[in-house]
Amino acid sequence: MTPDPSGQTGRLWISWLLVAVLLGYGVIQTIITAAKLFTG
Repeated sequence: MTPDPSGQTGRLWISWLLVAVLLGYGVIQTIITAAKLFTG
């Protein structure tokens, strides 16, 4: 089985990018919520 570098790498990057965006969004939301609670 020979992997196709271009196709697989592209899909891998897109997957990781999506995960990073979702994680970043969650972290930002948490920080905003915490800031609102602390500054209240």
